[in-house]
Order: sequence, then C-alpha cells, then structure tokens
Amino acid sequence: MHGFEALKLVRSRRPLIGLAASALFLVLMLVGFYTYAQTETGGRADFRYTFENRSYFNGLTFALYAFYFGVLMVLPIFASTEGGTQIAGETSGRTLGLLLTRPVARSRILRTKLVVSGLYLLLLSGALLAAALTIGLIAVGWGDLNIYPGVLQMTDRHQHLDQATALRAFVIAWPAASIGLLAPLALSTLLSTWMDNPINAVAAAVAIHLVLYVTGEIHFFRDLRPFLYTSYMGYWRGVFREEVDWGAVSRDGAKLLAFSFGFLAVAAWRFRIRQET
Repeated sequence: MHGFEALKLVRSRRPLIGLAASALFLVLMLVGFYTYAQTETGGRADFRYTFENRSYFNGLTFALYAFYFGVLMVLPIFASTEGGTQIAGETSGRTLGLLLTRPVARSRILRTKLVVSGLYLLLLSGALLAAALTIGLIAVGWGDLNIYPGVLQMTDRHQHLDQATALRAFVIAWPAASIGLLAPLALSTLLSTWMDNPINAVAAAVAIHLVLYVTGEIHFFRDLRPFLYTSYMGYWRGVFREEVDWGAVSRDGAKLLAFSFGFLAVAAWRFRIRQET
C-alpha cells in the first residue's frame, strides 16, 4: 500500500509544486537580502556585506533565515495541503468507497497515508535546507555562524558557532523541523475526515494554522501560547547554540508530538465511524 500511495502522490504533481514554490521562496529571500544591502548602504556595499559586518553575514546565515521562515510559513501550507487531500480527496474522487471494499483495516489505510505524507514532508524540508545551504555557499560563501538577538528570537545573547558545528546543527535541525510539520499535517488530516471536499479541508487547515500562528506572535496573547502548537514549531532553533539545552529542545519537541498524536487520535476515531455513501 505504501508504494501505491507514493505513486498517487507523484502523479498528483504536488511534490513538483512544493519544490517549485520552495525554489521561488529561496530566490525571493536572495533578492530580499541583496536589496536590503543596497538600501542600507546606499549601494556602496557588496551583497556579502549585507549587515555591514562580513563576520556576521554569510551563506550559513542566509540558510538559517531561509530555512526558519520556510519551515514556519511556507512548508506548513504543503503539510496542510497533503493532509487535507487524503480522506476528503478520496471521497471527492469517489475512490474511498472502493478502497474500503478491500479487506484492509481503516486504521491501516490512514496509517499508510500518513507515513507517505510524513516522508514527503521530510524530503521536502531536506530539499529546502540543502538548496538554501547551496545557494548560500555559491552566492556568499560559508564561514562561522554568528547569531544575535533579533528577528529570529533565537537567543538572548550572541552565539558563535564555527562552520563545522553550525553544519552539524543544520543536520540535526532537518529532522527536528520535520517533526514540527507533523502538527499541521495531523490537523489537516483530522479536518479531511470530517469533510467531503479536499478544497474545503485544505482551506480550513491553512486558515486555522495562520490564525494560530499570528495569534501566537502577538504579545497580547502571550498567555495563550502554551496552548498553540504553532508556538513550538520553531523549537529546533535551540540547536543553534554554543551550549544546547537538550532538555528544553526535547520538551518542546514532545509537546509538538503530543499535539500531532492528539489530532491523529481524533482523526482515526472519526475515520473509523465515518459512513460512506
């Protein structure tokens, strides 16, 4: 069944759309950094001196920014799309009833779809990271990674990682960030079990994710943050520290998994009692 689901995914061309959108996002990030350099320095500084400090900005900095914003803002859309098209898409295409006539448990059908979707998101996030690192290397060049308190809210003090340590952190960040994408995938899968139209399921999942993300970013709602899965999606930033607090990283990762399994438990229950006509 896994091969069949993977074949359907490839034929849907969603992976190509995901890769194309990720490539467009990286190009826009590159243009954004370049234009920032021109604006802030009146055109007197080269792209590699974007922040007027060559020891701060390099290809690893670009990759970190691009991967961070991509994981939090771009890839969740594809996670929501993937989950939202699973059950609702089969219903809309009138193939779910056909699937259920086979001697296969509903739980296995749902589990197979989730495994294939999860692997797809793992590969998509890996492709985004690899492309960001490659573009950073070609356009600017690598070097030591310096992180300062600021827009990423990654640290409250300066962090300096040598190139080898930074690259190891990126390797760890890849699967860790992919875990963060399981929550929107699980939420959209849950919505897909309640709806018959995949467009409605995807739209609802994306809308809910954006509302939760924006709410979590507004200081006024800080007391609600512990109850929003979006508050933990950037937990992997913690690996980019001189001294990693593995306890905090593990706790936030566990909270994300708890949200994901909670959504999936409800989705499995709903799919089990769902009646097809």
